[in-house]
Amino acid sequence: MTAIRRHWVPLLCGLAGLVLAGCASTGGAAPSASLPRPPALEQARPGAEAALTDGQSGLPPQSLADGACATFFWTADAAHRLVAFENETDGFARIFAMGAEHGFYTPAREGGYVTGDPFHRVYADAQRQLDIRLSGRVGESLPTGQRIERAVMRVVQPNGRTLVIPVIGVYACRGAGQAPR
Repeated sequence: MTAIRRHWVPLLCGLAGLVLAGCASTGGAAPSASLPRPPALEQARPGAEAALTDGQSGLPPQSLADGACATFFWTADAAHRLVAFENETDGFARIFAMGAEHGFYTPAREGGYVTGDPFHRVYADAQRQLDIRLSGRVGESLPTGQRIERAVMRVVQPNGRTLVIPVIGVYACRGAGQAPR
């Protein structure tokens, strides 16, 4: 009886797999013409049309002096464009929004962040009609710095609409090996 099971069970499992695979195939038939094609991913995201102008799609690489600390934010899409950089030691920020790079002076900051604390920055200038806000939560420490999780960049556009961009954030110091505590 065991010899029969040893031979028949794999054979029956193989036949069942073939039957199920035949049910799942479409036989090369074209999709129905009545169903619309889904939009391309770039076109499905709100604000994608405002993301690129003048051939520039983000900030250029930023340099950081030895011993200086900064926060870096990249878009959370496949392109991972650098869109925000704040040198917290020297007190300035560069933000890429509405198709251009914008500079801001910020207060210099000393010390690191505490895991779990909220992260919030406001870069506003009424004369330039700029209102850019970064928010998230300070996450775990990494060997190269500290992660800023659940981060978004909100850009209030001149027409009053707010563009919300998911971003990936990191706080890091150069030459220190890890963020100050």
